[in-house]
Amino acid sequence: MRIGSLAEAVGTTPRTVRHYHRLGLLDEPRRLSNGYREYTIDDVVRLMRIRWLADCGMPLGEIAAALGESPAGETDVVADLRALLVGMEREQSALARKHIRLSALLNDAVEHRQLTALPREVADALSALIDASAEADREALIRERDLLEVMAISGAVPASFFETVTTTLGDHRLRQRYLGLLRRFSALEGRDPDEAESDIASLAAELESMFGLDSLASDPSDTTVDTEEISSLSIDDILPDPAQRTVIVRAAAHLQTIDHPPSGGTR
Repeated sequence: MRIGSLAEAVGTTPRTVRHYHRLGLLDEPRRLSNGYREYTIDDVVRLMRIRWLADCGMPLGEIAAALGESPAGETDVVADLRALLVGMEREQSALARKHIRLSALLNDAVEHRQLTALPREVADALSALIDASAEADREALIRERDLLEVMAISGAVPASFFETVTTTLGDHRLRQRYLGLLRRFSALEGRDPDEAESDIASLAAELESMFGLDSLASDPSDTTVDTEEISSLSIDDILPDPAQRTVIVRAAAHLQTIDHPPSGGTR
């Protein structure tokens, strides 16, 4: 049979068959006196096996070994197949998480709510707080909401951090304390860190006790986004103001030291 008939029988194209020839996956058939390639049923079987393995997700570069015609041993084939399965399971997990997020976004769109990466409880609580706040606090709260959303998208904090934020915003006493901290944090903008040392130290200590910023260094499996989707944003990008950044870095670093004391230290 000719190359066109072979490709049609297997459900592929002559171009693909020629590609397999170039890769050495499919031997060149004998040529007739007129120069045409003449394929046989053995070529059909071989090509079907190649296509089957490729459809299973096996890279073309590994198919020769899988078919037992490569110097690679059986152990290599087993390792390759296991690696493919692990990669597929990772992709399935990522797709499942994306499905959950897209479903939530669809619900928000149907309800005419603003689309946001923030957990719905946090977004609703912040929106209500912004609507009910005095003009002096509203701008700071909007910036805080934007900052929290950047942190959520970048994967800079775990889900447990946002659970703490939700609890804080839902409690009147904690909410007032939070607003006071936010005002003091906003007032740091533009100040020299050395000159604002006293305020920085005080704010860092209060943030430690209120939000448990050690969660910023917790188990990465608790993040709100897939590891592969995490952006390259650094703390410098998220908080460009030196004085404000110092507060967050100091609070997180101190609590991480408590959770992971030096060798021989005590908690």
